Amino acid sequence: MSGTYVKSENEQGVLILTMHDPKTRNAIGLEMMGELEEELDRFESSSELRTLVLTGSDPSFCSGANVKTMNEDNESSEIVALSEDSSPWDILNQAWDKQSASNARPRDLIEGVRYFPLRLHNLQKPSIAAVNGSAIGLGMGIALSCDIRFASENANFSEMFVRRGLIPAD
Repeated sequence: MSGTYVKSENEQGVLILTMHDPKTRNAIGLEMMGELEEELDRFESSSELRTLVLTGSDPSFCSGANVKTMNEDNESSEIVALSEDSSPWDILNQAWDKQSASNARPRDLIEGVRYFPLRLHNLQKPSIAAVNGSAIGLGMGIALSCDIRFASENANFSEMFVRRGLIPAD
């Protein structure tokens, strides 16, 4: 069972998941996250699948979270002007309520991206990261969350949160 963004193979009880979005260097967006979640559900519930191998299509393992696709709704939303009577918090609450009511993408997928490394870490079956290129930000968190990591000569690792003055979500 393969999707648009995740290629899936079953080799003698080993589930091989390949993140496949070369134009973003396998950045994890909401669509890819949905496919990864489905595959992990299948892996966890199957008695025939014993080991997980996670890799990315060349040239990258995973370039992190695809925040551009997660933020599309914010970029296209209306800009609300502040009046003297309104507080910024009122405006934010209104915008949040509007987005929650009209957003077709479930909020739990965004949280799924954030907690994906923890889900990998908590698997009750062995997981292996086959890092074949750049593992940046969330990609590095995914690799570190697997039980075993193999890195090709082309692999490189970078934790972007520190460079941006942020605390990692994973």
